[in-house]
Amino acid sequence: MKIRRLQRKDENDQWYDDAYVYEDEAGQVIFCCNLTWESVGRHYYHEFKASGVSIEAVETVLPLNGQTMRWLALEVIEAGQVEAYLEELDERCAIPKPRSITVAKA
Repeated sequence: MKIRRLQRKDENDQWYDDAYVYEDEAGQVIFCCNLTWESVGRHYYHEFKASGVSIEAVETVLPLNGQTMRWLALEVIEAGQVEAYLEELDERCAIPKPRSITVAKA
């Protein structure tokens, strides 16, 4: 699987993982971000899907100045390591896990 991480600089000038894109089985680029991105995250999620951009060219959809945010180089994750890598990356990016919701019947 191909992945590119998006990093943000904190108030101490330290870079941390904030979001990422990956290429699914169909070659579609999927944007994954945490809840602090709110509507901006939804916008870019749909923008990546609609544009058909390659993972190598994500800067054309979401350009960054490198001062406070930056795209890292393309990473290729081996098939047997994808699930563990994504779990760790979701944790580092503070991306919430989906939960089932139980609705009480009246």
